[in-house]
Amino acid sequence: MPTVERILLIVNRAAGTGYSRDTAERLRDLLTDAVGEQATLRVEIVDDHPTARICASRFLAASNTPALIIAGGGGGTLRAVIEGICEGSAVGHLPGPERVRLGALRMGSGNVLAQQFGVPPNAEAGLRGIITNLHANRTVPCCVLRCEVGTSTGNAAIHHAATLGGFGQFGRIPGDLSSWHRRWPNLHRAAARLLGIENLTNVEYAAALLIRFVWCVLFDDSAAEMIEVQAHGRKEVMRLLSGFLMNFPLKAFPFNPEVRAEDEALMLYLIPLKGKLSALLLLLSPDRFINLSSRIRIEKSERVEIRLLDRDRAEFFLDEDPMTFHGQLTIQVAGSLAFVPGH
Repeated sequence: MPTVERILLIVNRAAGTGYSRDTAERLRDLLTDAVGEQATLRVEIVDDHPTARICASRFLAASNTPALIIAGGGGGTLRAVIEGICEGSAVGHLPGPERVRLGALRMGSGNVLAQQFGVPPNAEAGLRGIITNLHANRTVPCCVLRCEVGTSTGNAAIHHAATLGGFGQFGRIPGDLSSWHRRWPNLHRAAARLLGIENLTNVEYAAALLIRFVWCVLFDDSAAEMIEVQAHGRKEVMRLLSGFLMNFPLKAFPFNPEVRAEDEALMLYLIPLKGKLSALLLLLSPDRFINLSSRIRIEKSERVEIRLLDRDRAEFFLDEDPMTFHGQLTIQVAGSLAFVPGH
């Protein structure tokens, strides 16, 4: 395996509905058999995203030799690993394939980037695919977005992601789901066994968005924040119903962003709330209503700023992780990372 000298496998045992240590041991044995003495192997078992980020950052900082980091978890675990890899990197200067390569296993509730790059649902099959492509020196560039957000202290925090961002009512969905899962953990596990964790995630997102839109129609259209958007030298003010930041097309959404994960470009859709019926129209006829949205293509070296006008803070998410920004946030293309596909 001449392309890398060190391999780190991070398994988030809290991903999805949870994993035992035996799962990590089976994956370790598979990697050990495949790698032999050609590369050193390290396996880290974590329970949350911050620990996954720290593991990736420390592993990469420990040596300049070529490395592979494999994220075993969902979209949030993968984002945490990407944050660890990108830590301290300036825009346009992410580590190249000669420094680090990235792989992902579908072990969480949201695995859309892993699916996009052909990783099969079974973790062991996915790992075998990654090993095969590593032997063949096969990688795919994956665009990474950079989001600079205002904090309650007045400073700025930097976040990275590689799949999806959500704003407005859509941006509150992961927070809603997290609350549901904490309140009804047994129901969530039972539904995941019945439907499959990835299918359940799609159902949950649709149900949560339906509830939020109905709430806007019947009770509280003021829940939509008033924002000012600055992009390409122009400013626009709107009351935001929902916003979607996309790296590639997703079947669950009625958008054709005309960007691929391999492109260093993003597409931002901002859907305005124009009266209480806006939310209802978006539910009944999304294709037609989305034509009224603001579409902003973000290329490398470009930036989009979103500033709150009627409140101090607002919820949003990046790759399943619920977040809050204070005052304003800025979206840019950070660059690309070398992704090892799984097929």
